[in-house]
Amino acid sequence: MSAVIEVWDLSVHFRTTLGVVRAVEGLSFAIGEGETMAIVGESGSGKSTVAHALLRLVPDPPGKIVAGHVRFEDQNLLDLSDAAIRHVRGRRIAMIFQDAMAALNPVFTVERQIGEVLRLHLGLAPDRIAAEVVELLRLVGVPAPEARARQYPHNLSGGMRQRVMIAMALACRPKLLIADEPTTALDVTVQAQVLDLIQSLKARFGMAVLLITHDLGVVAETAHRVIVMYAGRKVEEGAVTDIFADPRHPYTRGLLEAAKREETEGAFLREIPGTVPSPFEMPKGCSFAPRCPDAFDRCRMEMPELRDVAPGRPVACFAAQGASR
Repeated sequence: MSAVIEVWDLSVHFRTTLGVVRAVEGLSFAIGEGETMAIVGESGSGKSTVAHALLRLVPDPPGKIVAGHVRFEDQNLLDLSDAAIRHVRGRRIAMIFQDAMAALNPVFTVERQIGEVLRLHLGLAPDRIAAEVVELLRLVGVPAPEARARQYPHNLSGGMRQRVMIAMALACRPKLLIADEPTTALDVTVQAQVLDLIQSLKARFGMAVLLITHDLGVVAETAHRVIVMYAGRKVEEGAVTDIFADPRHPYTRGLLEAAKREETEGAFLREIPGTVPSPFEMPKGCSFAPRCPDAFDRCRMEMPELRDVAPGRPVACFAAQGASR
């Protein structure tokens, strides 16, 4: 499987009055043709920052991509001019944002907003744009697309707004689709519909998908491989079936346990003890050590490197790597 996008050693920092926040540090991965790669982790793990960095949407200042190489269609996206990246963004790589109401402009109709993508990237004439917008809305399952095209975002339900976002993302048939928490704030039934829609359209157009989520149920149903991030770093990667069957990093095990309900009277959710460390007061050594049941002295003094503990299973954990205590 050839790679659609390859990322090496990506690091994104934010300068604040309190110090530097290392939102993403030394992240590397690749996504193959037709593959769905998921990135999971708690809030503040750096998931969404990765998506914004790939599209050069990190606000500068205060943010800055301080290192890395992102290879897409034989070019490094991080070296492109602002004008050049705009030709990639929305056309060859598209993104579904997690808050459709915030991402859509409230003062423009659905037709105007999707039509702008078609005009800018494909140069379609106004008479063709109207027909193409209706077809795109029909493609993503929006009922009465002719009428919906003339409406504003506030006239639509959350599920319909998300379908409009998907239609906009697919307008130019991108090679890579980035979905950043695409089912946030949607009810369970609509979540399933949106995920099924993304999967069917991915298969239809042969896209690769980068799925950003905190929902392991979504990962299990839709992804081929998964990256687990904690405090800005990748701590484990592998095929979804392998990760779920045999998680190697204590944090991954904690996430999976937290997603299960106790099968006892008065069922409750398990949780990972402690909290994600402050980005201004990161612990020495492994950032998960203060919460880790397997931590020993070395973990509190030294940051573990990613090493394969099985073929295609890099893990950043001394215990998982078999290091002696």
